[in-house]
Amino acid sequence: MKKWGADFFSLVLFLFSFSACLLSIHIRTKTTMLGYDIGKLKSEEAELLINNSLLKMELSKITAKQWLLNFIGSEEKKE
Repeated sequence: MKKWGADFFSLVLFLFSFSACLLSIHIRTKTTMLGYDIGKLKSEEAELLINNSLLKMELSKITAKQWLLNFIGSEEKKE
């Protein structure tokens, strides 16, 4: 009877250790995949920030031209 109890304890210990190893592998894999996703999103963010800056510059150019045209038009009306 003691032999069966020791075998059962060994089996439970083995299954617990095996489960812990699988969980560790799963967590490590998930962490690695999240790291790749973060890197991809960071590069996408940098690209979007550059595009945003370019669009803001273009908007300021258009706005400045429109302001100058309105200013010139109002000066002509005064004369």
